[in-house]
Amino acid sequence: MTSTIKTHRLSHQLRDRRNWLAYAAVMLAMAVIPPLAGDFGLYLGCVIICYSIAAIGLQVMVGVAGQLSLGHAAFMGIGAYATVLLQIRLGFHFLPAAAAGIALTVLFGLLMAQLIRLSGIYFKIATFGFGVIVYQALANWSSLTGGHTGLTGIPQIELFGMAVETRRQLFMVLLAVFAVAYALAVRMVQGRAGRAFAAIGQNEAAAASLGVNVSGYKVGVIVIGCGFAGLGGLFIPQLNGFVNPDNFTWIESLLLLIMISVGGLGSLAGAVMGAALLVVVPEYLRTFAEYKMLIFGMILIVSLTLMPKGLAGVATLALNKRAEGRRQ
Repeated sequence: MTSTIKTHRLSHQLRDRRNWLAYAAVMLAMAVIPPLAGDFGLYLGCVIICYSIAAIGLQVMVGVAGQLSLGHAAFMGIGAYATVLLQIRLGFHFLPAAAAGIALTVLFGLLMAQLIRLSGIYFKIATFGFGVIVYQALANWSSLTGGHTGLTGIPQIELFGMAVETRRQLFMVLLAVFAVAYALAVRMVQGRAGRAFAAIGQNEAAAASLGVNVSGYKVGVIVIGCGFAGLGGLFIPQLNGFVNPDNFTWIESLLLLIMISVGGLGSLAGAVMGAALLVVVPEYLRTFAEYKMLIFGMILIVSLTLMPKGLAGVATLALNKRAEGRRQ
């Protein structure tokens, strides 16, 4: 019995160590590669970070806790529009506007979390409907959101009296936010909440029999995932100089799901890898822009067929083989 407990603890320690090593590797790549690729590289780096933050939240919801959402991009839109509207209409500075935007996203996440009363496929369909409702509100409430035209004249970010004027400065801000958000996600997944999420994702009945508050943790993981989406979305208007509803359609929600699937379900680093792949590839295939969704579908099918554990699984396998080769 004692040896089993020790083995279990050692397994958890090794997993936790791998998570932090993956965190270090991802942060190093993010900090080094985009700046070396010039201004366009910095732009892509900013986009990757925005989608990575949202994808990490979705990964915790889907890959860890098993709560599939088909409307995740809607919460990116809520965070983006709330932040911008508070700045433009009420004259808020960026930080309080961003904090309020995330808070509003969390409240809407709490509202969607009430849908857990629905079971199975009905919950998934309801999340899709929630995303459609948010998109329609953003697209048709013209007096507030600007409708399909969207909003322009996005105010600059000001942090502690300093204006963020260049793309490099914006990238550095995003990198700092990403570092904190990613670290919090790793810490959460490794903690008590993360173990409860994983138990629910594997078997809800078994988790309940062990004393896990299944309903409470399901609400919690949905709220957390939506909050991460809002955090990722609120920087998109700052990056593009405008915001419109087309950034937050059901297609974007599908894209986020493809990101975590290609990267590897259950892996936070995989969510970032999937986001990077699906942001960069379309930029170099602009000639085939009209076939973008076809390309994404092919990437998903190839990934699930040849890499069932995603890019993160391939990376882990390669590192394990290299370690075994060194031992020999």
